[in-house]
Amino acid sequence: MKTITTEAKLTPKLLEELENIIQEGWYTDRSEAIRDAVRKLIMERRLSKEERNIIKDVEWGLHG
Repeated sequence: MKTITTEAKLTPKLLEELENIIQEGWYTDRSEAIRDAVRKLIMERRLSKEERNIIKDVEWGLHG
């Protein structure tokens, strides 16, 4: 899989927390952790959009 390098600016506290997660063995490096975080953000946004669409469909079904 081809990857593209991008820059991300983090506060010192966020970077410290990220490093702690890596040291705990959850990820092998910053890039892996950030990729996973972005994937989770995208999935969360998609679910939110799908949930809104479902609610609209239900409301339309109930009220025409």
